[in-house]
Amino acid sequence: ELQAGESATVNIEFQMSDAVSYDSEKARYILEAGEYILRLGSSSTKTEPVAVIKLEEKVIVRKVRKLRDVTNFTDWKPETLVSADAGKEESEDTCKEESEDTGNEKPEDTAVQISLTPDDFSMTTVIYDRECEIDPVVQTLSEEELVCAGIGAYDSRGLIASVIGESGRTVAGAAGETTSLLHEKGFPTVVMADGPAGLRLARLAYNDEKGAHSYGPNSISGMDDYLPKLIRKWKNRQPKMKPGMVVKEQYATALPIGTAIAQSFNTEYAKMCGDIVGDEMERFGIHLWLAPALNIQRSILCGRNFEYYSEDPFVSGVMAAAITDGVQEHPGCGTVIKHFAANNQETNRYNNNSMVSERALREIYLRGFEICLSHAKPCAVMTSYNLLNGTHTSERRDLIEDVLRSEFGFEGVVMTDWITGGRMLYDSVQYPMPDAGRVAKAGGDLFMPGSRADYKRCLDMVRSGHLGRKQLEINATRIRRMARKLAIKEQQ
Repeated sequence: ELQAGESATVNIEFQMSDAVSYDSEKARYILEAGEYILRLGSSSTKTEPVAVIKLEEKVIVRKVRKLRDVTNFTDWKPETLVSADAGKEESEDTCKEESEDTGNEKPEDTAVQISLTPDDFSMTTVIYDRECEIDPVVQTLSEEELVCAGIGAYDSRGLIASVIGESGRTVAGAAGETTSLLHEKGFPTVVMADGPAGLRLARLAYNDEKGAHSYGPNSISGMDDYLPKLIRKWKNRQPKMKPGMVVKEQYATALPIGTAIAQSFNTEYAKMCGDIVGDEMERFGIHLWLAPALNIQRSILCGRNFEYYSEDPFVSGVMAAAITDGVQEHPGCGTVIKHFAANNQETNRYNNNSMVSERALREIYLRGFEICLSHAKPCAVMTSYNLLNGTHTSERRDLIEDVLRSEFGFEGVVMTDWITGGRMLYDSVQYPMPDAGRVAKAGGDLFMPGSRADYKRCLDMVRSGHLGRKQLEINATRIRRMARKLAIKEQQ
C-alpha cells in the first residue's frame, strides 16, 4: 500500500505456457505461432503495450487424453488466411486507431521485443490409469463395509432425515457426516458444514442421548415451497421441552460473499477470511467446510453467482486457493472446492444439461479448478448437480479420474453434491438421477448425504458384477486417508 508521493517497483512474473489454447482435434495444449502483446496500465481502459513476445513456431506444451464429449457445434477460430490487401488495410486502420486513442505507434515500435523458440519450452505428456496403493485395513473389509464407507451417514431405519441430509448428530445443523459404523475399523467420522459465507450451522441447538439436534428453523427452512408436504411437515416439527433440556445458541461469523472477496483482488484478505472459518471449525468440531465455490459467473441470471468469485477463471482459482490456505492452516480442517464442473445455472438444478465444447470446458470452466489445485491442496472436491453433455458430472470417469486426478494431480476425496430426494421426486425427468453405484465406478469416493436406498443400489451393483471390489477399495482408501488426517482430536 503506497502513501501519497511514494513509489515502488513491482515485479510481475508469469509462465508463458499459461497462455496456451486447447487443440481439441489432437488433444493437446499449444501456443500458436505469432505475437503475444503484453499490456500494462492502471485500469482495463488505460493500458499500453509494454512487451511483444514473438513465437516463430507453434509449440506443443502438454499432451492429454481427449474427453468423450460429443457436441453438435464447433468453437470459433480466427481466420488464418487473409488476402494481402485486406491484411494491409486492417493493419493501417488498427495503427490509426491506436495512435488516436493512446498517442502511441504500433506496439512493435514502442514495446520491448522478446523472441522465443520451441527450445524455451518443455513438453509434458500426462500419464493416465496410474495404480493406487490400497490401504491394508481397507483390504480386510467386506463388500458391505466397503459400500458403507462410500455412502454418507444415514438413519438405518430409512426415515426422512436420511433423505434430506440432516442425519448428522455430532454438530447441530451440520450438513452431513461420513459413516460412524466403521469406527472399529479405523474410519473416524468426518463432520461437514455448509458455506458459503462462513459456517452454516443451526442457530439454536440442544443435546440428548442421541446426539446434537437443531431447535427451531433448520438449514433448509427457505425451501418449504419446493418440498413435498410429508417432508415439510416433518422438517417443521419441534421437540417437546423435557426436564433438564437446555437450548443453546451457536453463532458463526458471517463473511462477505465470494464476489465481494474477489473484488478486493487481495489474496491476503481472502486467506484471512479462510482463517476465520478454520478457527471456528476447530471450535465447533467441523472437519470439512463445503466451500469455496468457484464456478464461472457465466450469466447474471445464475442464482448462485453471489458465492462464486468471477467470470475470470484466474481470479476464481487464485481466490479459492487463498481461502483454502487460510482454512487448512488449522489442524483437522479442510475445504471442499466445488462444483466440478460447468455449474452455471440454478434453475432445474438437479437435471439441467450443460452443453460445452471440450475447448471451452478446458480453457474456461475447468481452468479455475486447475489453478486452485496448483496453488493449494484442498482436502476434497465436490462434483456438481448438472449434467455435462448428457451425463451427470458425478458419473463421468473421464472428468474425475482423467482430468481431476491424472491431469490436475488431485489426490484427495471426490464427493457428490447433496443428492436429496432421489427417485421419489424426480422420476419423470428426461435424465435419471445420479446413482451411487455408477458414481463409485466413476471414481467418486463419497455419495452424500446418503440413504438406505443409495446403499442398497450400490451393493446391488457390486453383487451383479457391474462394480468391482478393487474400485471400492480405492475409494475407501482415499476416504480413510482423509478421515485420519482430519479427525485428529478424535484419535487422541
